[in-house]
Amino acid sequence: MKCPHCDVLVVSVDAYLAHKKISHPTKDFVCLRSCGRHYPQPQSFKQHFSKTCPKLVFNVETPTSETPSSNETPSSNETPSSNETPSSNETSSTAICENDSSGHSSVNFTEKLQSEADTVVSRLYSKSKLPRQYVQEIIEEVSAFLQNTLVNYKNAIADKFDDNNEVLNALSSEICQFKDPFSHLSTEYRRLKYFKNLGDFIPPVSYQIGKLDYTVSSDNGPVLKTKTCTGQSVPIHIVLKKFLEVPNNFSTIVSHMKSLKNGNGDFKTNFIQCKLWEKRRANFSTSDIVLPLHTYYDDFQCNNSLGSHVLNLGGVYVQIPCLPEECQSAVENIFLALLFESDYRSKLSDEKVFAPLISQLIHLEKNGILIDLPEGEVRVYFVTGLLLGDNKGLNSICGFTDCFSALFCCRFCKCHKNDLHFQTSENSALLRTEDSYNIDVEINDVSATGVLKNSVFNKLPSFHVCSNFSVDIFHDLNEGCCSYVMIHVLKHCIPEYFSLELLNDRIKLLAYGPCDSNRMPQVSLGKAKLRMSGSEMMMFVQMFGLLVGDKVPNYDRHWGLYLKLRKIVSLCLSKSVPVHQSVYLKVLIEKFNTLYVEVTNDNLKPKFHNLVHYPTILKESGPVSHLTTSHFERKHRTLLMPAHATESRRNIALTVSIQHQLQQCYRFRSKMPLLPKIKYGHLCEEFLSDLKNTSFVESLPTSMQSLKSFVTTSWVNIKGTKYAPGMVLLLKAEPVSFGLCEAILVHDDDIIFIFSRLITIGFDDHIDAYEINFSNEWSSIKVNELYDYLPLSIHTSSSLDKSYVLPRYQL
Repeated sequence: MKCPHCDVLVVSVDAYLAHKKISHPTKDFVCLRSCGRHYPQPQSFKQHFSKTCPKLVFNVETPTSETPSSNETPSSNETPSSNETPSSNETSSTAICENDSSGHSSVNFTEKLQSEADTVVSRLYSKSKLPRQYVQEIIEEVSAFLQNTLVNYKNAIADKFDDNNEVLNALSSEICQFKDPFSHLSTEYRRLKYFKNLGDFIPPVSYQIGKLDYTVSSDNGPVLKTKTCTGQSVPIHIVLKKFLEVPNNFSTIVSHMKSLKNGNGDFKTNFIQCKLWEKRRANFSTSDIVLPLHTYYDDFQCNNSLGSHVLNLGGVYVQIPCLPEECQSAVENIFLALLFESDYRSKLSDEKVFAPLISQLIHLEKNGILIDLPEGEVRVYFVTGLLLGDNKGLNSICGFTDCFSALFCCRFCKCHKNDLHFQTSENSALLRTEDSYNIDVEINDVSATGVLKNSVFNKLPSFHVCSNFSVDIFHDLNEGCCSYVMIHVLKHCIPEYFSLELLNDRIKLLAYGPCDSNRMPQVSLGKAKLRMSGSEMMMFVQMFGLLVGDKVPNYDRHWGLYLKLRKIVSLCLSKSVPVHQSVYLKVLIEKFNTLYVEVTNDNLKPKFHNLVHYPTILKESGPVSHLTTSHFERKHRTLLMPAHATESRRNIALTVSIQHQLQQCYRFRSKMPLLPKIKYGHLCEEFLSDLKNTSFVESLPTSMQSLKSFVTTSWVNIKGTKYAPGMVLLLKAEPVSFGLCEAILVHDDDIIFIFSRLITIGFDDHIDAYEINFSNEWSSIKVNELYDYLPLSIHTSSSLDKSYVLPRYQL
């Protein structure tokens, strides 16, 4: 038999399994007979092959802890569990493969052994919490273990074959190959050089920012010394090239962009569907392949913030915003571009700090990159779409004042501080333009203009900071307006409508759904601000109506303020918005700001003022939920973990950036696809007669309606989203229709949800949720037929004895 992937002859199915693990670890198992069926895991492959060719004997033990046995899975649905792995006996098969007609199996085996060693070492380096010095120790210990073990093994064989020198010499030669598989990776210098030559490790490049004088004490008194300030720049043109050359990545992105352009024109779901991108792309022809590139900047602390060695690092990341939606928030798809000490910006200059980044962005826009694809070379251009970050970070890198008590602190308009406290809607006459910005730079009076300096990012050909229509809902809403509003609402409602003890008791007893990853802390009103993180505050706002809505009357104006905040949050969290949604959002924000001033007797803070520009952002850049910084702040963790794992602080930016690029090295080496493979939970066979309801059979695909049993899974993870029975599926938006997932069927390559329909009684405006009832009507739906791929939860109000579904955004 021949391997379907490389035509190497294999002597048995066990040999094929071991050969595939070494030579083709990322490919599916393919039937060795004529049917050519594909299987993602060895368990289902062996079950299928044992039925089509029962004379072949398997010597490999079947794992039982994570996957069902062969008599538990029906022959028509050999579907595996993604978390199963070949047993140790599989990988220790003595017959790997026979030599084919070319006679180079021994050479291939040596190469595969070296490749396997490369993968092991690169995977060790990808562990953020593992210091690089321990990688050296692990390699030395494993090498010593192999050498000692194989010497003993060789001596044992010599005793058995002492009369057959030819066989003994052949076995000794093969054993010697295992003695030191890490010989080419014995030191870190060799490892980094080796992976760099392969093209998988893209090391950061140190660049000089400037020099600073500092004093040190000595026996002769203070001594003046000079410090050379350096930063770390990652060649993002090489990173993007490697990323797009990973199999199927480029085709997936291009296909997604075409679907966005050919989709429903009444809705906006991505930046490339908006007016701003049309302006950015105007200098290219329609035949050019142009991708947007968002750039993010923020500072983060890598040392103890309360200690004596506090150190802030400035990180710049880039992201391709036209990736499929399920891939955009993955931290591995956010690439490091620059890393430096934050103090260098104030002590030296932005021009020197961001110089490598600006030159790379200009190069990507003017020259693009050539990527090697199976069909040939393709040139891809990248144009800077938006600068992202929190308000302080964006104001600073865009050249505006980062002091929000200044007279003109807004980066979108020149609204005076006194007017900002009461402005409820955007004044188009005050919006900043490129011409007005240049005039303000020449005036050089930040107190009179709000412009501190000319931004270095204005050097980019198709970009200007005055057209940088980006906001951050995480800081504006989660950590801003939501906190301000909820403290006023709580102080008004307590104790007039309910007590603080009642609220905390209901928070404590709240039954969270399977999709609720956060937990709300107990509320304390002892300070002027609620002690909650941004994600906890968002959940508190979404659940507040369900918690105490029964205690507050409809006519209460503070409750009306909360409901308007809830609607704004729902709109801002939408992944897809109607074209004319900006008009409704403008009216809603104007009413919200007006009501806040009236009922609280408080001034509007700068974050409330940012809201008046959200309708413009929606028109120019699309859904504001895609611009949130929460995804990028998660990226900080991948840099902080190696910083915490190492004791060195001599050049922490270099240490961290090298570790980050080594993580990326493993990704490029293993050819990890953009879209993750489907993962399954426990698989089992379930007979139709055992189900409590069989009315769903008629809605199944025709090929499944005659089956008497099905393969079900306890959970399934599709493109990073986990589904399990008990979750609520959003079936339709007009009219709103929900289904409660009862079971998940796996049939060939299809995932089918069996659900019971939920009767939507109506939308409760007072709680801002849909009231539902249960039914016995069952049906089925495929995952690609769902209106929204994100599942929801059912929440029950104990006081009202009703069940509700809280949508993630306005439907």
